[in-house]
Amino acid sequence: MDERQAYVDIVNRVFAHLDAATTDSAADVLRVPTSLYTDPELFALEKETIFRRSPQFVCFSSDLPGPGSYTTFDDLGVPVLLTRDNAGIVNAFLNACTHRSARLKEGSGIAAALSCPYHAWGFDLTGRLRTVYEEKTFGTIDKSYYDLVRLPVQEKYGMVFVGLAPDVHVSVDEILGEMAPLFATWNLGTAKVVGSHEWHLKTNWKLALDTFCEGYHFTPLHKATLGDVSIGNLSVVDFFGPDRRNHRVAFPNTSISNLRGKPEASWGLEIFHEFQFVHFIYPNISLLVSPAAVELFQLYPGQSVDEHVTRYSCYWRAQEGGAGWGVDDPQAHFEFVRNIVTKEDYWVSANVMKSLKGGLRSFNTFGRNEPALHNMHRAFARGVGRALEQAPLVLDGAIR
Repeated sequence: MDERQAYVDIVNRVFAHLDAATTDSAADVLRVPTSLYTDPELFALEKETIFRRSPQFVCFSSDLPGPGSYTTFDDLGVPVLLTRDNAGIVNAFLNACTHRSARLKEGSGIAAALSCPYHAWGFDLTGRLRTVYEEKTFGTIDKSYYDLVRLPVQEKYGMVFVGLAPDVHVSVDEILGEMAPLFATWNLGTAKVVGSHEWHLKTNWKLALDTFCEGYHFTPLHKATLGDVSIGNLSVVDFFGPDRRNHRVAFPNTSISNLRGKPEASWGLEIFHEFQFVHFIYPNISLLVSPAAVELFQLYPGQSVDEHVTRYSCYWRAQEGGAGWGVDDPQAHFEFVRNIVTKEDYWVSANVMKSLKGGLRSFNTFGRNEPALHNMHRAFARGVGRALEQAPLVLDGAIR
């Protein structure tokens, strides 16, 4: 893919919208039942289907920086251990010894091999059982039956995806679809983590995810923080991946108008600074990519329908130079984004959840100017084997 041409096309689409006072849009408004965010039975079904049966984006390649590095993943009820073996290959296992299912590792780190803390059984980084502590007294076993339980995993374009069951199909190229060539140009695997933050909120995971999918709220909600930087209610939306269930929204910066007087032939890769790419990767990832930084938001369902966890990690693309949202310092940038989400986006989301729990609203409405929300929630409905129908209009308790 011609990276420059991809950005040129985005800029021209933005200019067309600016000239016409329009934005990428759906065919009509969509009323969705508020039960999407409050129904405990649907919530349980989502956890068992769209989470347990879909590949999960776990980390970037830089989170497993070299042979012997490992990291763990525990957010969806299956404890996962990832290792980079001596050949540089990423492996994924159930994080449990095959003797008595004791947990092998916590957090992230470096290890030459894996040793169970319970009875000291030893495994290599590819998951093979190598040693049984005091084997003479333990008894004879066929070690080949006691290798770690392997999970499907693929590392590509600097991203690591894992399946939470041995039969989950994991293909990064299929997940990214027509966007894969552009991801390949970004060298995401070399981005270095700046900081991480975790929110535990009394908000449904889908409700929190909605905040990342439209720019209609930019001017009202982010006026003091992003009002001078981003153009509100204008976005360019593209769908990709299986059943086009993923999306990318390009949010233009106000500085994009500076390109108006320059010949298109003179535009270089620096025009990437004129917008922010926000990707939704099914089922729970919001991934913001700019020339300066990568913002990874991973949203996981909590114990109940009105709880969720968001893990945010900021990575810096130092080799690309430039700044994100006018901030040159990586730590300051991380804190800037964290504070906007905390004080603005998630403040709203938590209060919306309080309203929905009151049970007096039967539907929420996605506008024509929020097409990514239409597409994402239809994908969630397909994932649990249902259709997303237009909710009926209700006035004074009566359907109209």
